Amino acid sequence: MQVFFIRDAMKFPDVVHAFKPDPVTNRQDANRIFDFVSLTPSAMHMITWLFSPWGIPQDYRHIRGSGVHAYKWVNDKGEGVLVKYHWIPKQGEVNLTQEQANQIQSTNFNHATQDLYEAIERGDFPEWELQVQIMEDGEHPELDFDPLDPTKIWPPELFPLRPAGKMVLNKNPENYFAEVEQVAFGTGVLVDGLDFSDDKLLQGRTFSYSDTQRHRVGSNYLQLPINAPRVNVSTNQRDGQMTYHVDSVGHGANAHVNYEPTSRGGPQEVKPTQPAHEPEVSGRVVRKEISRVNNYGQAGERYRIFEQWERDELISNLVSALKQCNPDIQERMVWHFSQCDMDYGRRVAEGLGLRLEDVKPVPVAVAHGA
Repeated sequence: MQVFFIRDAMKFPDVVHAFKPDPVTNRQDANRIFDFVSLTPSAMHMITWLFSPWGIPQDYRHIRGSGVHAYKWVNDKGEGVLVKYHWIPKQGEVNLTQEQANQIQSTNFNHATQDLYEAIERGDFPEWELQVQIMEDGEHPELDFDPLDPTKIWPPELFPLRPAGKMVLNKNPENYFAEVEQVAFGTGVLVDGLDFSDDKLLQGRTFSYSDTQRHRVGSNYLQLPINAPRVNVSTNQRDGQMTYHVDSVGHGANAHVNYEPTSRGGPQEVKPTQPAHEPEVSGRVVRKEISRVNNYGQAGERYRIFEQWERDELISNLVSALKQCNPDIQERMVWHFSQCDMDYGRRVAEGLGLRLEDVKPVPVAVAHGA
């Protein structure tokens, strides 16, 4: 998906908890999921994507990738622009209906892994083109949404997707555990020229992902061959559990030095050779809702862009899930959908045996992020 459920980093643990199994029954529960979503208007765009056929890719070879967040590119003059990443499959984007997914999963729940492995083995190497959208870093008052809001897409007609590179998978892992299970991705792993935007959800996730990998894989996960950079890392950050790499500069007399500045050798601080990026910041630093939330605009546009069969599938999937929910949750979701598009709300209401006219508005004070 190109968007996310929330924009507030403080709610990240909550959205994860709501979608995970109940802590008592250990089962995923539609009541928990939609209780959270029905009180989170910012999630309507993501829900509209997720419950449509676009939420079930046919397999890994035909799936689109997205960075969701806005990052920054910084040039050698210290000038920065906002950027969004997209991996576009050269094989095309192909999705499944819920019925098709049920049929496939009932006989082979590893079908996507099998498809990818066998395609690479026969030399049918899947390829993705890396495309980027670029936006001048600023407020952009001409837009009806905040450009750093991860619940929104950047309209491609305003910010065209530009090719920037490609990825080809031309070799299968020799050891799945070593080369796949121990891969440690994170939003904070950047190289020179890349930087973070002021997207608060991105900043919050960046704090947590490295900690997650240290807990999941180990404190020295970046020393594993699958995660290690191709160049030597010269740093004073040393030791810890499962250390097996010795810095090339850490031999002989230099091995005694793991701090800087020092007169005794060891890694030295590298001074920047180009101007640093200096974003313009003013005002008070507070935690508050952004001014242009527009929770329903792009969700409604997405609903209207869908072909008729995609809308039918979306409504069917939502009704099936919401039938498991309490009446108050059903009504809140119907009201939100009607704010996206009246036909959207009406069709979900009819599927649940409700009258749209009888559904009460969700109070702004109740809905988080309204």
